[in-house]
Amino acid sequence: MIDILLLAGVALCAVSVVLAILAVIRTEPPRSAAIALVVGLVLMFGGTALDDRPLGLNTLAQSWSRLTSGESLGTNTVTAPKPEETAPATAPEATTEPAPEGQSGQ
Repeated sequence: MIDILLLAGVALCAVSVVLAILAVIRTEPPRSAAIALVVGLVLMFGGTALDDRPLGLNTLAQSWSRLTSGESLGTNTVTAPKPEETAPATAPEATTEPAPEGQSGQ
């Protein structure tokens, strides 16, 4: 959940830059860009407050790798081990040793 908050906040901040450029080109006030920036910052700092790692590029890279591997979504990525291959069922070879000399069954 923390990884999703951090990455969603970064994505919203990046989108706010594009929205601001488009608003300036159209000579409109960049209200949507400001809203996206504020929501993005709230998500980023909320995720940072819940996480014990400091906010940085390394944290974002770790969050991205955890999200793409499925660890952040709560899915169990651990798979069952492969069953061991068993040898074909054959009769065990009988190991009969001759009785030592001088000791017969009598």
